[in-house]
Amino acid sequence: MNGMKRILFLILLSCVSLCVHAMEEEKKNERDKEEERSISHDPVKVEIVNDGVMIHFMVPLGEVSVQVINDTNDLVYREEVIVDSSLSYYIFINRPLCYKLFIIGDGINMDIPILSE
Repeated sequence: MNGMKRILFLILLSCVSLCVHAMEEEKKNERDKEEERSISHDPVKVEIVNDGVMIHFMVPLGEVSVQVINDTNDLVYREEVIVDSSLSYYIFINRPLCYKLFIIGDGINMDIPILSE
């Protein structure tokens, strides 16, 4: 009787492992929605905060010029920034006017509109 129980147990164990393996093979090429993420490789990210703009430099860029012009093309802000490592930089702007943010340097030339609410 013990021999029969062992054989039945081994048969049941092999069936379960085969079913689990088959289900895993079916799901092998499927992705969950949580896994579908893209990685951003942008060197600069801009975030609008209450009364200004936060610039996040993600990679070292050397010396860059940060300029802001208003809707009448007047220069309202200009500063040279040395970015040797990742750095966050804040600029106060008097909103609700429309502005353009320029980030210019070696290997980067960005023109970012900042719209009023």
